[in-house]
Amino acid sequence: MLNILSVLSCLPRFVREFIIPDMSIPDVKNDPSKVQLIRLSHVYFSHPNLKEFTKFALDFGFVEAHRDNDTIYFRGYGKDPYCYVAMESKDGKPHFGGGAFVAASREEFEKAKNIEGALVKSLNAPGGGEMVTFARPGDTFMHVVFGQEERAVETEHVPTATHENLGAFNTPFEKPRQGQFQRFHEGPALVHKLGHFGYVCRDFDSELEFYTSNFNFVHSDILFHPKFSNIDVLTFMHLDLGKEYSDHHTLFLQRAPPEVKKTYVHHSSFEVADFDTQLIGHEWLGKKGWKSVWGVGRHILGSQIFDYWMDPSGFKIEHYADGDIVNDEKEARKEVAGAISIWGPELPKDFGEDSTLVAFS
Repeated sequence: MLNILSVLSCLPRFVREFIIPDMSIPDVKNDPSKVQLIRLSHVYFSHPNLKEFTKFALDFGFVEAHRDNDTIYFRGYGKDPYCYVAMESKDGKPHFGGGAFVAASREEFEKAKNIEGALVKSLNAPGGGEMVTFARPGDTFMHVVFGQEERAVETEHVPTATHENLGAFNTPFEKPRQGQFQRFHEGPALVHKLGHFGYVCRDFDSELEFYTSNFNFVHSDILFHPKFSNIDVLTFMHLDLGKEYSDHHTLFLQRAPPEVKKTYVHHSSFEVADFDTQLIGHEWLGKKGWKSVWGVGRHILGSQIFDYWMDPSGFKIEHYADGDIVNDEKEARKEVAGAISIWGPELPKDFGEDSTLVAFS
């Protein structure tokens, strides 16, 4: 199909779009019949070398919350008892075990339990609680949790491993930081929370239907093919919380190109406090010998300041800061797929590929 699209792209737009069947993403609205989720809690990964990943995790800014045999629970300084679950791989290969979202109430959790294919279990992990798991095509999984005991969070003082003193930002015409100095030292960029993850999806249409028909995911931004406006290739989705604001996207789904044979996670992304934290964290990871993928830069959609790294298993993982938040007054936008950063290094040519296949081929 890739060669066909290349040939058809030379034809006038109305001709090529008449020939190619419509592959537009349908509009989505939330309603009370769907399971209402309030945030993204944590992700599951299996690593061939858990000891090596642990070194990376600490340099990345995670804090070890609990260790249980071949499983380590890492947390940020947010309310979730953990935001990353790292397991020793049983077959020596890296695997992504899916993301876990928090149900808004016991009633919503019960609704999730009634969806076809739901598997329910108690969580023997920090914070306790229960979890519903859905096995999806391509060995992917979706989880819903409820009843976890949240961490007590001090919101007035942001934890940091790098800031000795941080005052207000002096602008050209306003100088609020008078007689006070900005002072920093080396260290990791401490993680606040899990922000989002996304798939390059072989079963794109059926997976989009699963997530949007059963849960309160709605579109923030949809991108279509540069040569075919009737082929939508990616959606950034947020959780519809009504008038309450939520992250611009907690989940994104990308239509896999024809050569991709199996769905894979593109990256997972974790929030840090500010631009200084990101840049110092970038320097820290570089000095520790870890592989930078792309960054530091500023995204267009979502507006995040980004910094992508590769963990020892080949998974792409991102620090982000200053992301957009939206509510139900935000209308979904559709635009052509193009540049994804307003500034930063040039986008790597292999950025969209499954890097675990290279790392463990």
